[in-house]
Amino acid sequence: MIATIDWAAVGLACLLLLCVLALVALVVRRRLIARGEPLAMVAVQRGEGWKLAMTRFSTDSVQLYAVIGAGVRPRSVWRRGDLDLGAPHPLTRNKPIAILDPVQVECAVNGERFLIAIAPGDYTALRSWSESAPPGLNANVA
Repeated sequence: MIATIDWAAVGLACLLLLCVLALVALVVRRRLIARGEPLAMVAVQRGEGWKLAMTRFSTDSVQLYAVIGAGVRPRSVWRRGDLDLGAPHPLTRNKPIAILDPVQVECAVNGERFLIAIAPGDYTALRSWSESAPPGLNANVA
């Protein structure tokens, strides 16, 4: 007896395997980007529409990474002292996906102005980071 191949089952299995590999790749990429540092989800608006991104806080900069993609290099780097954060305002319409109750903040880096949408707790962390002295600066706060 000759066995026949059920091509629909093989195609479905390949599709399932491809989805699992894509999810594993996203998790591995996220871990490579984090490298033990805190990550926050933000949306950046330069012109039309919001673009989701992940931010990684380090001692002297905040790196901005695309959410979807294969690269592990930052799209933008915001240095401590160069990032000027405005006051947060509630975002009521045209909310970006994946951020719960975002606030809108006007930002400027080296003269470039843009908006970010960020969760209130993450905004507090970003504001605190931008206003604090980096480790090792020996700043006297009295």
